[in-house]
Amino acid sequence: MPKKQTKILVIALLLIDIISIGAFVFLFSFTQSLITESIKKENEIKKELKKQETQSLMKDSFALGEMYQEKLVSYMIPQGGVVDFIKTLEQLVSNSGLKSDIKTVSIEIYDKGGSIGTELIRINMDVIGEWKNIQFFLTSLESYPLKIDIKKVSFNKFSDYTIKGKSIPQWSGSFDFTVIKIKDTK
Repeated sequence: MPKKQTKILVIALLLIDIISIGAFVFLFSFTQSLITESIKKENEIKKELKKQETQSLMKDSFALGEMYQEKLVSYMIPQGGVVDFIKTLEQLVSNSGLKSDIKTVSIEIYDKGGSIGTELIRINMDVIGEWKNIQFFLTSLESYPLKIDIKKVSFNKFSDYTIKGKSIPQWSGSFDFTVIKIKDTK
């Protein structure tokens, strides 16, 4: 029969084993909860960083959009700017050494511009002068920093005049074009 001391030792070892197993289970579950909590916090931080990154990208995109909008608007006649554009057009004609007759100026619906508040100004005009001057005017019109869409151009040699024995032909040019304009507010 085992001795009393052996029994006590066995019972003590069993108690130590039970306490060790209990401590192990407690520490294991405590560690698992810490790991789970750490993963949750990490995911929350990732979500917050993603939100901040998205907000930053949206701000950059918005700023880029504003820049593009300003660039786009620079190709259009501003609100109330039709008269100034016509004056500039007449100055282009004058600088080209031509005489002009603006036949019509009308406003048309711009089917592509309804969403951005634009319309078209249609201009029909005739110019008279030397061929090289008409070419210069056409080049000036094409390279003007507004969105000018030339719809129709026709040229006609209608007379000659003589200066110092040299025959100089006179040409007429008819131009039909549109320019995008920002709608005036009512």
